[in-house]
Amino acid sequence: MDTSRNVLEVIRGIYNVDQLLSGREYIRELIHRLANALNVKYVMVGHAIKPQEKSVQTDYLYSDGKFIDNVTYELEGTPCTDVLCGTRVNCYSSDVQQKFPRDKMLKDMNAQSYMGSPFFSPDGELLGLLVVMDDQPFKELELMTSVVEFFAARIGAEYRRLDVEETLKQHNEDLEKLVQERTMQLISQEKLATIGRITLGIAHELKNPLNIIINASELLMSTEIDSESRTRALDMIYQYGVRANDIITSMLKQARQEENMQPERIDISTLLNHALDVFLRSRNDINLKSKLRKSIHITPQVEVNLIDSPGVERVFINVIDNAVYALSEKLQRSGGSFIPELKVDLHVERSRCQIRIRDNGTGIPQNHLLHVCDEFYTTKPPGEGTGLGLWVTKQMVEKNRGTIDIYSKENEYTEVVIEFPDVFLLAEPEATP
Repeated sequence: MDTSRNVLEVIRGIYNVDQLLSGREYIRELIHRLANALNVKYVMVGHAIKPQEKSVQTDYLYSDGKFIDNVTYELEGTPCTDVLCGTRVNCYSSDVQQKFPRDKMLKDMNAQSYMGSPFFSPDGELLGLLVVMDDQPFKELELMTSVVEFFAARIGAEYRRLDVEETLKQHNEDLEKLVQERTMQLISQEKLATIGRITLGIAHELKNPLNIIINASELLMSTEIDSESRTRALDMIYQYGVRANDIITSMLKQARQEENMQPERIDISTLLNHALDVFLRSRNDINLKSKLRKSIHITPQVEVNLIDSPGVERVFINVIDNAVYALSEKLQRSGGSFIPELKVDLHVERSRCQIRIRDNGTGIPQNHLLHVCDEFYTTKPPGEGTGLGLWVTKQMVEKNRGTIDIYSKENEYTEVVIEFPDVFLLAEPEATP
C-alpha cells in the first residue's frame, strides 16, 4: 500500500472518533488512536511554561497503552527545544539518546526514536507540541511525518476551542456575578422604596397618637383637673402609647428583613387594611385621590400562617402601587374624563385566604402578561421601573407558601389574585343582604 493511501486511512480514523466526545476526552481519544495507528509506545502533548518557556508541562502523557501522570521537565538539552523553535515536524528516527545525552526522560523511557510537531494559534502564537517516541527506530518516515503534522494541527484546533470555551465561561461567570450584584442592589433599592412609602404612612400614623398623648399630658399638668378627667387622660396616654409602640415595632420588622423566621399566625385582614391605608394616605396625587372610587371588602379577623409578614405587607403595597400607577396613567391620558376605580377584596374560599386587587387602569398587553413577573421585566418607561417589583412580589408570596395570578386586558383592567393556605377564620363573615 503506497504512503499517500496509508496517510489517508490513518487520518480518516480521526473523523471516526465518537462525536459525543469533546475537550480533554476527545484529545485523549486522538492520542490513543495515533499511538495505535503509528504503532509507537509513547505519545506526549504539552506546552512550554510561560513566561520564560524554559520548561515543558505535559498535559497528556501516554505510555505503553495507558495514560500516566503528567510531568514537568527542563527544555535545555532535549529534542523538544528544536520543535518549539521550529514550524514543522522535527524527527530523530534512531539513536536519539546518543544525540541528546542530557535528556533524562529519553533514557528513562529507553527511547530510540523521536518525532515532534508544534501547534499554533491563528495569529502564530505557539500553543504547545505533540511528540511521539518509541523504543525502536522509526520506519515509514514520510507517512509518520504527515500523520503527526496533521494530528498536531487537529489537537491545536481543539486546544484553541477549549481556550475560547474557557474564556467564554470565565466571561459568563464574571457577567453572572455582576448581574447578581446588580440584582441585589436593585432589590435593595426596591425594598428601600417600599419601606420609604411605609415610613411616610407611619409618620402620618404616629402623628395622631402623639398629638393625643401631648394633649393628655398638657391636661394632666393643669392644676384644675378633676379625678375623672385625670384617669381618662392617663388611660389615653397609655392606650395611644401602646399604639405608637406597635407602629414602631412594625417599622423595625420591615427594616430588619429577618431571615429564617418561623411561621406565625398573622391577622392578614389587618395587614391588608394597614397596607392599603398607609399607601393611599402617602399618595400626593390630589387629582387621583379626589376622583378615585374605592370598593373595599375585607373579611375581618382572617389569620394565616406567614413566615415573613412584613414581606407580605410589602407585597400588598407593591400590587396596590402598580394598580394606582396604572390608574394615574389612564387618568392623565384621558384628560381628566376617566373615573379611576380600585377594588380590594379579601375573603376565605375553600380553606384558602384569597386577596383580589383590581383596577380599571391601562391594563397589560397580552404579549407582556406572561413575563410581568420575570426578573428585570418592566412595561414602565425608562427610569420609572426596575422590573423587580412583581418579581420580588412573586418570590415573597411563594416564600410564604402562597400563589399569585395576574389577569388583565389592555386598556380595561388588571386583577391580581393572591392566595394563602392555612386559614384561621376568627369571626363569622357578615351575611350578604
